[in-house]
Amino acid sequence: MSLFEAKNSSDQNPISSEIEAWFGILYSCVSADNQIADSETASLSRILHSKQKFIGIDIAPLYIKSFDLRTELGQLKYISACCELINEEDKETVFALALEVLLADGALEKEEKNVIEILSNRLKITAGMTSKIIEVIFLKNKGNIKGI
Repeated sequence: MSLFEAKNSSDQNPISSEIEAWFGILYSCVSADNQIADSETASLSRILHSKQKFIGIDIAPLYIKSFDLRTELGQLKYISACCELINEEDKETVFALALEVLLADGALEKEEKNVIEILSNRLKITAGMTSKIIEVIFLKNKGNIKGI
């Protein structure tokens, strides 16, 4: 084995599909504060089941893999690995859905702000588009009841 092959095998992305990447990003958002409420799980499931690419996908194994990888890699590395597999045309959609999950309670905590910044940077979304998406999601979730 050459030095080049050894480096490539150790740098291999642990995320194996775009489905895992989408789920991983959204999972990272619901677990940003290291707690996942039943309402957040329900919201995540609802969002995923509304997307054509998740038709027929069993999401239960995705929870297990996401939990394990987030624990193993840490939040930042896990999000970065997931972002690498998102198709260019889906980046803004994934970012908007991530914000939907983060802002479902109408509030934005410190950990959630960090996740937004990381996602925006890793998905290479322009500052202008990031601001527009945040504004729309804030307006949509204004007045939501916390914990629902």
